[in-house]
Amino acid sequence: MASNACKLLCLILFLAFVAQGYGDSHPNDLSCHLSDLSIKQSKTGKIVQNKPEWEVRVKNPCLECRLHYIKLSCVGFNSVTPIDPSASFTHVRDVCYLRSGFYIHPREEVVFTYVWDTSSDFKLLDADIVCP
Repeated sequence: MASNACKLLCLILFLAFVAQGYGDSHPNDLSCHLSDLSIKQSKTGKIVQNKPEWEVRVKNPCLECRLHYIKLSCVGFNSVTPIDPSASFTHVRDVCYLRSGFYIHPREEVVFTYVWDTSSDFKLLDADIVCP
């Protein structure tokens, strides 16, 4: 009988840890952190004016929070082609603003391309996190 009680207690504790996401990085955590923002870049394979085209993907992986006023470091950024207006991308010296005045909604990804000899090193400088 004591053995069954011990098994039952162990099972209840195990299920409690699983339900809370024990061992998961942010189990049922709906909060959002700037470090969660994902910035990925790759060559598209296209060549324009003898320069490679680069694709940048900026994703908000947050479950409920929107990102606003996204400010990226983009030292030396240049492009021989204009950036797609849907990215609302502005470039001032070594700072780039993404979605100026617009949100990146939860789980949304903003994609834009540019054409230059080398890739730019985009790094997040700042953004406002807006959670419900």
